Amino acid sequence: MMRLSVALCSFLLLLLIPAAAQDSQTPAKDAPQNESASSSQTQEPAPTPPPPLVVYPYEVSGGYSLRVFTLPNYVRIGLNGGYGAFEYKILSRISAAAEISAGFRNQGVNGDLSIYSVMVGPQVYPFRHRRKLTPFAHVLFGEGFYRDSYPAYAGFPAEVKTDAAVTWEAGGGVDWTHRTHWAFRVQLDYAPTKFFTNQTQTNYRASIGVVYRFGEK
Repeated sequence: MMRLSVALCSFLLLLLIPAAAQDSQTPAKDAPQNESASSSQTQEPAPTPPPPLVVYPYEVSGGYSLRVFTLPNYVRIGLNGGYGAFEYKILSRISAAAEISAGFRNQGVNGDLSIYSVMVGPQVYPFRHRRKLTPFAHVLFGEGFYRDSYPAYAGFPAEVKTDAAVTWEAGGGVDWTHRTHWAFRVQLDYAPTKFFTNQTQTNYRASIGVVYRFGEK
């Protein structure tokens, strides 16, 4: 009887030892999977935001300009020409701007008309320069120049009429940034004059051009 009990106990031990060994090995197999899963989650790079647009302190701009000028007889004519501008950024939203514009129109016997203006003033960027499309507004003050050259006609000698008067300009536009230093500009202004009279002559000026930005950031 004693031998039979010892044999049964030995048989049960032989059955339990492999099962216990299998249970002890199972967590060891799961552990590397958890470590690899956590390592794969930590290795994923976070998305990086796009870099902001670079702001340069200086800008020069130039291009085509169309001035709609009202003659003393209230007839409106268009003068083709161009403009050039320089700008220095004082603050993130405010710049000091200087602008020169010229327009020309040959009217035959009515004269070869040209109008010039030189103005300075503040230029405001309400959304700074951190956008692809950058709107701006300005008010410029300066001097306007009028010159009309009449040819000799019907017995009348040739004649040149000139005048200069204080003028101003208010308007704005949009810059579309093409590259880091380059942008395209569209601009519309109201620019009244008072040549030869105290009565205001209505003028509008539409411009399109390119902008180059430079200087230390």
